[in-house]
Amino acid sequence: MKILFIRHGQTKLNAEGRWLGSTDAPLSETGKDFLINKKSIIDKYKPVQKLYCSPLKRCLETAQIYFNEYEENKEIINDLRERCFGDFEGKNHDELKDNPYYKEFFRTNWKSNVPNGETSDSFFKRTEEAYHYIIEDMKKNNMNYTAVVTHGGVIMSIFSRFDKQKLGFYEYLLQNGCGYYTEIDDKNNINIIEKF
Repeated sequence: MKILFIRHGQTKLNAEGRWLGSTDAPLSETGKDFLINKKSIIDKYKPVQKLYCSPLKRCLETAQIYFNEYEENKEIINDLRERCFGDFEGKNHDELKDNPYYKEFFRTNWKSNVPNGETSDSFFKRTEEAYHYIIEDMKKNNMNYTAVVTHGGVIMSIFSRFDKQKLGFYEYLLQNGCGYYTEIDDKNNINIIEKF
């Protein structure tokens, strides 16, 4: 089976280097323009049999630009939403660099808890469940190629657990609007064929 994983396009907060998380921000005009210009590259990876998408605006808008012809065959999966970063949301690195919780968050590759945010256990568990749900849905419906539009943190959490290369957590971070074309083996492990 093959899955195309795509990170949503850029928002104003992304451009400012601010943490978004559960903040439901739309794409910026710059973000939309980037996706429109990159659409021909995404088109080379089509057709897919189904599209899975996070419920947040930035992902829905990315899906609309990249996969508008799949509107009828799109499933919104709540567990594909980004982690809620609690007190970090809306802030940038300079505003947080002296915060002990922020330092620990980076030191542990997101495995520490954020004040007033989603716990690390909850985040990693639900992203793993979302991944397994997609795999099972593909098997149940005899699909061998689908696409997923989600968030940077969700992709990093899934790939750090299932990618065969076992790269460092942050090595899986994609630029906005970019993605991985992957093959999934019979043990649900991920093999990255291309990064785009």
